[in-house]
Amino acid sequence: MRFNRIFINILLVVLVIMCFMSCESPDQKSEKDKKYYLPEAGGNVGEMLVLMDSAKWQGELGKTVRQTFAASVPGLPQDEPYYSLKYISPRKFNSVLKFAKNVMIVMTLEGNSKDSREMRKDFTPQSLNRIKDDPNLYMTTRQDEFARGQEILYLFAKDDASLIDKITANSSRLVNHFNQIESDRIATKIFGRREANIERKLMEEHNVSFSIPYGYDLAKSLKNFAWVRFLDAEYEKNIFVYHEPYTSDEIFKSKDMEAFREKITSTLMRDVEKPEIYMTYQPQLPFEVTEINFKDKFALETRGLWKLSDISGGGPFVSYTFVDQELNRLYYVEAYVYAPSMDKFPLVREMSTILWTLRTESETQAD
Repeated sequence: MRFNRIFINILLVVLVIMCFMSCESPDQKSEKDKKYYLPEAGGNVGEMLVLMDSAKWQGELGKTVRQTFAASVPGLPQDEPYYSLKYISPRKFNSVLKFAKNVMIVMTLEGNSKDSREMRKDFTPQSLNRIKDDPNLYMTTRQDEFARGQEILYLFAKDDASLIDKITANSSRLVNHFNQIESDRIATKIFGRREANIERKLMEEHNVSFSIPYGYDLAKSLKNFAWVRFLDAEYEKNIFVYHEPYTSDEIFKSKDMEAFREKITSTLMRDVEKPEIYMTYQPQLPFEVTEINFKDKFALETRGLWKLSDISGGGPFVSYTFVDQELNRLYYVEAYVYAPSMDKFPLVREMSTILWTLRTESETQAD
């Protein structure tokens, strides 16, 4: 009898636990179940499938899509696009292709081809009416539609000309949407293990830090300068931080980043064994300097090409110049890569992701 009572008590506890576990709403359970059973989205970073009418892909609308998403990335030694676009006929969007990470679906109400008719089937009559009547409605996004980790961008309008105008006017927003998605994916991949000791040392000695992926080394740390790097047989990934008292806003007025950067690198980025060799820049490609909001701070984003003074190495860099008001300090942070036999943009994209994890001491204390 005692055994039966124990068994009954255990059974009651299990039933109570199962009851609590099933207290989610049907919609919540349905969404979770759907995502759980979806396959993982596939494809490389920077790849994107484009679904649209084949004739429109060859026409002005397709040209506008390519000029926007496959535009050359600034500050690289050779042409590399933001995204590698692969056109897919909507009638060939099969189960394998549906698992792609990045998908763009471009549709207008203009045209009566098989492709156009096929694409309109994915929109409800109410949606088609809204597209027809509301000229401000031109895009929407869906996540995890056919695979986990998938992002789908829908672009639409009543006719091709209207959609061309919308894409052109919002090109930066559209590209940056996918850029942020790719950055989030990269962050998930590279920050699984981090160099906590380096992060702590940067904060203690320079009042600023980044999320540093596993495998990086602290190459140098001086009073106002720190250099972190990752060395591989085929490439190098580097970040350095420079700071000085903030006494003037001249750098933000003049935007003379060539001279400012040269002051830093010609002094602090010299070869230990051959001090006559130092890092400089390639004047053949002018710096691209842009005013941006960097981590809620006004900043100058700079992209260009670096080289060693003896021309034995070079590559692209991206940097941010900003002021920490709490410390009254001017910061210059830069990521640069050396990859002579590889495409550079995937590495630059990864390094930019690291730079955007920057935190100052004042931000840490505010948390």
